[in-house]
Amino acid sequence: GITPETLIDPAPITNDQDFIVHRLKETHDIVHVLTGFGVDGVGEIGLQAFNLAQNRSPLAVLLIFGGMLKTLQDDQPLEALLHAISRGFEMGLKAECVVGYKLEDGWQRPLSEWRAELKLPQALA
Repeated sequence: GITPETLIDPAPITNDQDFIVHRLKETHDIVHVLTGFGVDGVGEIGLQAFNLAQNRSPLAVLLIFGGMLKTLQDDQPLEALLHAISRGFEMGLKAECVVGYKLEDGWQRPLSEWRAELKLPQALA
């Protein structure tokens, strides 16, 4: 079964890149809530655009490209996906660097306070 212990990555963090990757994994779900991006395909790609703007994540580039390619292959409209990419990237450029905050230590804080501190929009579309 899944336990908190099985979810902890035991790999040592030896450089800045390892730290960023570790924090992205640890905070992924929290950042979904803070940014308002859903956990559907479009929401995941929007969050990856946010990560790209924040951290220059190569994985984000790959996932965004894959999402666009799948949308084209499935002959689906691109508008929602492109809107999420644009929104996520712009939001990521304007926000504080989220991976630098100990979000997991602030469960008691209202979302509005976190969003204000991180310079994220309060009203999420």
